[in-house]
Amino acid sequence: MRTDVIIVGAGAAGLLAAVAARRLGHEVLVVEADAAVGGTTATTDGALWLPANDLMGRGGIPSDSPDDALRYLNALATPESPVFAARRAAFVRTAAALGRWLSTSKIALEVIRSLPDCRPDADGAAAQGRSVRVRPVAAKLDEQWLGRVRGADPAKSRPGLLARLASPFRHPGLLSGGAALVSELLRRALGSGVELWLEAPLVGLQVDGGTVTGVTVQRDGQRVEVQAARGVMLACGGFEGDQSLRQEHLPLPTSSAWSVGLGAEGAALAAGAQVDAAVAGLDQAWWTPVLLADGVAHKVDAARVAPHSLIVDQAGDRYLNEAQPSVLAGRRMYEHNRGMRSVPSFLILDSRHRKAYPLGPWAAGTSPKAAIESDELVRAGSLDELAQTLGVDRAGLIGSVVAFNQLAKRGKDTDFGRGDSAWDRYFGDPLLRRNPSLGAVNKAPFWAVRLYPGDSGTKGGLVIDERSRVLRADGTAVPGLWACSASAESVFGPAQPAQGAGLAAALVEAYRGVLDLSGQLDRIDEVLG
Repeated sequence: MRTDVIIVGAGAAGLLAAVAARRLGHEVLVVEADAAVGGTTATTDGALWLPANDLMGRGGIPSDSPDDALRYLNALATPESPVFAARRAAFVRTAAALGRWLSTSKIALEVIRSLPDCRPDADGAAAQGRSVRVRPVAAKLDEQWLGRVRGADPAKSRPGLLARLASPFRHPGLLSGGAALVSELLRRALGSGVELWLEAPLVGLQVDGGTVTGVTVQRDGQRVEVQAARGVMLACGGFEGDQSLRQEHLPLPTSSAWSVGLGAEGAALAAGAQVDAAVAGLDQAWWTPVLLADGVAHKVDAARVAPHSLIVDQAGDRYLNEAQPSVLAGRRMYEHNRGMRSVPSFLILDSRHRKAYPLGPWAAGTSPKAAIESDELVRAGSLDELAQTLGVDRAGLIGSVVAFNQLAKRGKDTDFGRGDSAWDRYFGDPLLRRNPSLGAVNKAPFWAVRLYPGDSGTKGGLVIDERSRVLRADGTAVPGLWACSASAESVFGPAQPAQGAGLAAALVEAYRGVLDLSGQLDRIDEVLG
């Protein structure tokens, strides 16, 4: 079989690449290993960090510029290669253009108001406006394809992760967040004639004289070779689902069971190895603390940020700002584990927290008997009893809680700065005016769960340039091969600039890669300046 462009992966980035390539006149084939469409994005609230987007400067949202955003990214960056600098500059130059492309595609965006960048104190940071999301939409796909979109169930309300904890947004009967973004892209892909093969995993690349000319996939029990006249784009994820790769590259201890990602198993790395592609950043992931329930990892962002909670290590000592961004919190768990065991750590809660805020899979006010009997959710009438049940030092835990309660009473965390930043305060409880994220832990019964340094996907991957071309170790591009999303090393390195930064970078890379393989990127870059 022959086509013009082959996209490996039907997540949001792969679908956007397919739509963009089709609009430029190419025949497009998307191959997806899974039986569902949307990847991890479809199960999230689909936030996109798009600096200098066209919604800024309106409705009370301050204006923005690519230069401001670039200063911010450079402030967060560690010393890196010129390739990284070029990729950061390309991202901020293209982010607003991507927003306009979505808008002209009639995929309406809205600003997530009052949500600041993750490091609001850094040079070039914005207090709000850069993070946007797709407006809730009615499901317009036919029933068969809608059933193929992971996380798409318009009959249910979908609480948004980015909404304030006290009032999550709900849209009964509508698709919202990542499911809305994926379904809208899928509808446009199918409507424009993109061919989509599900349950068709990548076997390998077709290579002729060092140039990638197509792919081999497994379909209906047979190996099928497909030639690509223009090129191949890898958008098939990282390696969070492969335990051997995790143990080889990520900090230890590690487990694929701690990941809330899709479970990609390194198909892009294997493909890149065929053409001697360079790899980098394999020790990094989109870290996020998780708890385990029935063997499944669940984020605890809402619970750890809410007041009347604290996190301690296995000596019972507090060691971090519980409200900091998830990547920083997960990385801090590993750093602290080098000197004192903090894998797992313990999230300690009092009765007010358990009544008011969700905890992983458990809604506020619910305490499933099975979870308590399995020791996944620990309940105790006193801190002394809680320490004994958890196996942590009694004096350490009680001392940490007493000290924490004194800080909460003053409304100022002088130990770790919880609630000092606009980021912390955004996700706190607005009913606590002195410090929305700081509340005493002193009302029995007390509760606890074990926390692990989980992730929502890996950050390392194939090295790409600002054109999304896959590079070899000598810096030369592999002809015919592009990559984006978690298949490529994150443009942000170990940093987490903002909510939605990872997804935005994936879409920008997909967009720029398609423009490059179409011979249009130089002209667009000239227009963007």
